[in-house]
Amino acid sequence: MRLVRHLAGIFLLSTCVLAAAPGEAVKRTLLVEVTGIPAKEQAKGARFDYSDYNRVALLSLVRDRAMLLATPAEAEALKRDGYQVTVIAENPDELALYRRAFYGASLKLPAPYHRYDEIVARADELVKLHPERIARIQIGETTQYHRPIYAYRVSSDARHSQPKPGVMFNGCHHSDEVMGAEIVFTLLQKLVLEYGTNPEVTAWVDRCEIFLVPVVNVDGHDIVTSGRDPRWRKNARDVNGDGVAGVFPEGVDVNRGYDFNWAMGGTDRPEKDSYRGRHPFSEAENRAMRHLAELKPFLLSISYHSQGEVIYYPWAWGAQAAPDDALLREIAGEVAAKIPTMSGGGTYAVSPGGPSSQSYVWLYGRKGDFDFIIETGKGTHLFAPEEVPGIIAANLEGVRALMARTDGPGLAVRVTDAATARPLRAEVWLPRIENETVDRRATESEFGCYWRLLRPGFYELIISAPGYEPAVFPGLVVAPGKWTNLDVRLQPSSTAK
Repeated sequence: MRLVRHLAGIFLLSTCVLAAAPGEAVKRTLLVEVTGIPAKEQAKGARFDYSDYNRVALLSLVRDRAMLLATPAEAEALKRDGYQVTVIAENPDELALYRRAFYGASLKLPAPYHRYDEIVARADELVKLHPERIARIQIGETTQYHRPIYAYRVSSDARHSQPKPGVMFNGCHHSDEVMGAEIVFTLLQKLVLEYGTNPEVTAWVDRCEIFLVPVVNVDGHDIVTSGRDPRWRKNARDVNGDGVAGVFPEGVDVNRGYDFNWAMGGTDRPEKDSYRGRHPFSEAENRAMRHLAELKPFLLSISYHSQGEVIYYPWAWGAQAAPDDALLREIAGEVAAKIPTMSGGGTYAVSPGGPSSQSYVWLYGRKGDFDFIIETGKGTHLFAPEEVPGIIAANLEGVRALMARTDGPGLAVRVTDAATARPLRAEVWLPRIENETVDRRATESEFGCYWRLLRPGFYELIISAPGYEPAVFPGLVVAPGKWTNLDVRLQPSSTAK
């Protein structure tokens, strides 16, 4: 995810770029490794600033090691300036240099990364071994190649939906940010295999329905993990309609395709990284995630991206914060404080994100889900194999902090028909919190249940459903600690037919 497209890296080698004729692009034919880069030269605005990779010169900067594209003159200038420079490869084919930079000498994505079919095969094994614990649900298929997109439900009885809070973890809206898939895949196995032996995991699974989508952008993920193109970020849609898909930089940015302030997000230029498509939910991948959110309302969720070691929460919308800003910041801070950075010198940062077209603002603004984007790792989107276990372990500590919140405090509501005891889909409105920037929240139809994280205190609550008299609670007390339960029986309206 690139919330800010920082361009400093484009001018990384500005002191040594050869003069080119007007309108002539610099042709960089060398892949160069620079090691021993001091921290001060990695700072924002410095020569090796990696706010985000730009695909022009600086490709990655992990710890004190950079990989970059250069002309022969630029490489020589770096050497003259005292840098430790090694030419890794020379090739006029830019894609060949990118593949060598990100895949290594084998030109294949190395272990411990996984292809999607490997993830599905292992998950299917777990479904067969533990059908009571994990169930596979197809939530949609991909736009271009119609591959299935799977979610996995882990619960104390995964064969049936249950009246429990929902939590969701997803990875790879952006196909080159493969670390998200590895984190979610590892978490899926941990939840299933440690149930009954790990008291903490057992409590999570007993308390919640946990949904995991290891890969949202399956087609794009395959382009990256197959070794074809490590630059690929979008899905594989044949945007120009010429019948040839998978030609860089075609595709649609799946994380700019949601219908919350859609026109404010991304760009309408198909060649750009953040092309948002022709209309909201134009992409089947977005529709799959919408389908999942309609199957199960989520209390909390995490969408994993790379890179930056920061957690984004909804939202910075001009001068207006989200209705739940204080609580969102608090939870994001709790999760961030548990995730150590790769350097070991601190923990992840926290920041409000933008208000437009992305999964986390859509899930919060439309669905009432406290969703957080976690930018995992620092300095690249495809990390060297030795870095992967540490990043996964660090982010699993963040999962622990998030799951601790599933025990409250907050409001647990169940709404039924007073005459028949039938569960009702009812609007649950906290008028002193929720303003018109967000959609009204509601109970789920099957069980009439609704969970809402809140700080302890006094609240005004209004519960209503068509054909029923509303229930008003002007001084509802949410207690510290665990959930405050509220059983509401709505009376049919005397005017209802």
